[in-house]
Amino acid sequence: MLSLLVKSLPILLAAILGGLIATWMGGRAPVEQPPAAALAPLALPSVGMAEVTAMSTASRYKLGGVVEARHVVRLTAQQPGRVTFLAGREGDRVAAGAVVAALDDDALKPEYRSAWAGLAGDMAAQQNAQTQLYQNLYGPRQPTMGGPGYDAYERMATPFYNMFQSFMGGGPGGGGAPMMNQAEAQRSPSAVNNARADYERQQAAMVAAQSRLDALDQRLRDRRSIAPYAAVIMARHTRVGDVVQPGQPLVDLADPDELDLRVEAPADLALNLKVGDRLPVSLENANVWAIVAQIFPGADQSSHTVTIKAALPPGVAAAPGMYGLAWIAQPGGGGESAIAPGIPQSAIVYRGSLPAAFVVASDGTAQMRILRLGESSGDRVAVLSGLQIGERVVAHPEPDLKSGDSLATLRR
Repeated sequence: MLSLLVKSLPILLAAILGGLIATWMGGRAPVEQPPAAALAPLALPSVGMAEVTAMSTASRYKLGGVVEARHVVRLTAQQPGRVTFLAGREGDRVAAGAVVAALDDDALKPEYRSAWAGLAGDMAAQQNAQTQLYQNLYGPRQPTMGGPGYDAYERMATPFYNMFQSFMGGGPGGGGAPMMNQAEAQRSPSAVNNARADYERQQAAMVAAQSRLDALDQRLRDRRSIAPYAAVIMARHTRVGDVVQPGQPLVDLADPDELDLRVEAPADLALNLKVGDRLPVSLENANVWAIVAQIFPGADQSSHTVTIKAALPPGVAAAPGMYGLAWIAQPGGGGESAIAPGIPQSAIVYRGSLPAAFVVASDGTAQMRILRLGESSGDRVAVLSGLQIGERVVAHPEPDLKSGDSLATLRR
């Protein structure tokens, strides 16, 4: 019995060992090998990146305002009449000096022609009076009425007559006027003065006729409304065929190429501004820098605010009547964006007129963000909206980079 047990012991041990090995091998699950992409680290973009860092900027208050044209004029009727011409409709441009509106002038035409006829007659009379005066002063002597014989007799008799008169006490020494022959009478002071007076009367009559013509010209000009500068028709208050009275508005003109943002600022904020300062301005589709062009000298008594006009840059996408925001600096803090995100100038691109930057997303793609820019300091620009501190942006975006493009395939 014992010998049988000893003989079967190796077999039993081998079976037990085999069962343990099988149990150990069967209890382990097969290990799946992860894909190579999962074991590899996240591919970082190979383009240059810049981190959005905190940047101190002036504390600014946000004030709403209205865009208005710097040059605005309302053309009104100066005389009663019927509208016969209008230059166009709202939105049409007119050149400087162009006729924008005109009234009928049928009633003035006969009066105008009569004034020209009167001026022509006065000019002829003035020319004749001038010729007569010249004749009296410098012209040849007129022939005597009796011919050469009478002229010889007059020349001989007149001196003896004057001598006899002086002997008798009636000559020049006696107070009487000497006798003159016809040649002397032609250049006598009285004759010359009469000719000069007639010439001056005709000259005055010609000036009066010219004045009547000038008055008619003015009345004719008042029947036409002229554009004082190149502008756009903003509004029409009448139509062709309407009868208007003096003072009635006809057309509103404005120059859309020179625009201002008008804001009403509290007095304490206005004291921190001066003409020539730069203000960040936010319009509906643009963020631009405007220049303070005018600060009213006094505050409004009801609202206690000061009117400030900031000149918008030329070519800005704006129109009169649009709403805008002006960010006015307030030293000492208390306003918005005292600490703002800052990015390099090179990271800013423009899509149309809007500044933008491409943020590096977690999946390695570029996401475009529209920005509202603030002040710049050196190479960095403050971003008032659009970015958060700690984000990363593409430092040198390519011109054809679009939102959603993978940055891992790009090269600087």
